[in-house]
Amino acid sequence: MLIISLTIIASLFYILATSHVLSRLFHQQGPSQKLTVILSTVAILAHMLLLVNSVFRADGQDLSIVNVSLLTCWVIVVSVTTVSLKFPATLLLPVVYGFAALLTIASLFIPHHILLQSIDVEIGLVTHISLSLLAYCVLIIATLYGVQFYFIDKRLKRKDLAIVYSHLPPLMVVERQLYQLLTLGTLLLTLALLSGFIFLDGMFAKEFIHKTVLSLIAWVMFATVTVGHLKQGWRGKPVVLAIMAAAFVLTLAYFGSRFVQEVILSKF
Repeated sequence: MLIISLTIIASLFYILATSHVLSRLFHQQGPSQKLTVILSTVAILAHMLLLVNSVFRADGQDLSIVNVSLLTCWVIVVSVTTVSLKFPATLLLPVVYGFAALLTIASLFIPHHILLQSIDVEIGLVTHISLSLLAYCVLIIATLYGVQFYFIDKRLKRKDLAIVYSHLPPLMVVERQLYQLLTLGTLLLTLALLSGFIFLDGMFAKEFIHKTVLSLIAWVMFATVTVGHLKQGWRGKPVVLAIMAAAFVLTLAYFGSRFVQEVILSKF
């Protein structure tokens, strides 16, 4: 009952925050930062309590794909919300809040599985998991910045005056933050993969090879775009599309097989 209540509270306030930001998306003064912070803070706190009560149970630690997804989503929401306090993120906020609302609601209907009865703390494993989570969150945020860049650039090329007088951030600021996040995320992903090869056995074992291969493909894509931008000045729509494609491959690597095993196959 507690988990259901926390889920409802989190999703409700995420929806309220999304609605408020969207209602003033193209307003010159933008959404009220104070109201946005209040609504999002309640949602974030409820989301955090939901995670604690979902993961740590009397019979073990539930590290199912649902809870891992909720944790990843929570980190992204907190990061984007924090960034929005200093830099305009009017387009990013409704995306992350809306997705968080959908994910928290969906968590009620997707089956959970207790995967571990106890957690053996190994420094190598903790390092790999932490770097992987950070890398994924940063690269997804970079992808969101890429989508924001593409949207603003497209509206400016159409000479849409609404975008000029809106509260949306300047295009050059978005682009600079995009490539800063992309560089940081690619570095973290590099370290995550290296830590996996150093500390873990069986990265190319049958049950993990698809994840390893997809992660390496995503790394090559991110690294190519990063180096291309730094050395050759790559930018614009093709780069944004490449970042989105790389983020999709990385998402498949992190969550694809677990979703099939824990959600789809569990129904048969």
